[in-house]
Amino acid sequence: MADHLIRLAAPRPGEQVLDVATGTGFVSIPAARLVGARGKVVGVDISGGMLKQATDAIMAAGLDNIELVQADAESLDYPAGSFDLITCCNALPYMVDVPGALRRWNALLRPGGRLVFNCWAEDSHATGQLLRTIAAAHGIRVAVIGRETGTPERCRGILAAAGFARQEVHVEPTARFFAADQLGEVLESALKNPLFGIAQEDISKVNGLRDEYMTHARSSSVRESIDAEMGACFVLAYK
Repeated sequence: MADHLIRLAAPRPGEQVLDVATGTGFVSIPAARLVGARGKVVGVDISGGMLKQATDAIMAAGLDNIELVQADAESLDYPAGSFDLITCCNALPYMVDVPGALRRWNALLRPGGRLVFNCWAEDSHATGQLLRTIAAAHGIRVAVIGRETGTPERCRGILAAAGFARQEVHVEPTARFFAADQLGEVLESALKNPLFGIAQEDISKVNGLRDEYMTHARSSSVRESIDAEMGACFVLAYK
């Protein structure tokens, strides 16, 4: 996903780049190579552990044009017009205030600047569609993460409302970026992440559905549905 996002973002020599939710540096490092010595990448993440791994990776890569900052991506304190490009890989739909984050990032871009992020279709297996179906059959609600960006139309609408002048949404096959073997990780995430909206009294019930869930996750029908799904969205927006 990071490689695909970088190709879409196409960082240019000399550009100033903000990589939101930089994680271990999987976007900031290739971006830094592309902007070169005259450019700079600021990688922001709320997790100190992630930034430690990113620091090690940057040192191994021999790069000196990346600055790492531990901060909340939804409340960044930089002057308006500081960046030519903002990237956000695998994080925007998980933010508490997606419209607010987009408005803030728009302000941080220079005129003509670009924002690139990825998200999942709301009914994608990567968002927990299988878990929602099984849980619903037992009277348990599991929320959709990323509903605000869950369709190309919603992506365009929320970006326009945030002040972006032009948007491109590229929809790719889910199976290029997500495999059936990762469905177990979706279940674990749902049990820990409050954004999935599982009521506290239902956590043990969902955990009790583990065997049923994994049986479906390993089935040929689910694997075939993932192979057929067009659920990975990559978005390029211009200020």
